[in-house]
Amino acid sequence: MDKPISILVVEDEEHIRRILEYNLKLDGFEVSSTAEGSKAIEIAKEKQPDLILLDWMMPEMDGLEVLSKLKKDKSTENIPVFMLTAKGMMVDVGRALCEGADDYITKPFDPVQLGKMIRKKLKRCVETEKE
Repeated sequence: MDKPISILVVEDEEHIRRILEYNLKLDGFEVSSTAEGSKAIEIAKEKQPDLILLDWMMPEMDGLEVLSKLKKDKSTENIPVFMLTAKGMMVDVGRALCEGADDYITKPFDPVQLGKMIRKKLKRCVETEKE
């Protein structure tokens, strides 16, 4: 049997983090999570998840700073990072993509559909890498 896709959820709002964890696990993903950007970088280096779902607006270290650090580190630079944020303006999307985000999902999102969306977007990332 194939190994489940591992996802690191980085979200400072506990109720959103719990909803994400619950629905992604129901959808067959292996999930780890944290509320802190610095901890996310540690977990990413240690566990090498298949994908990181990263909130933008967090205290201490925002998601854009976390993204920048992940993409500048040889051990984490190739992990796809999907921003998951309420910041939906095109200028914000552009900033995140310029920093190295592989995709951008705006809140509110449908937690039931999220797993399907992630699989589809992750497949597209993998196909793009092969080209």
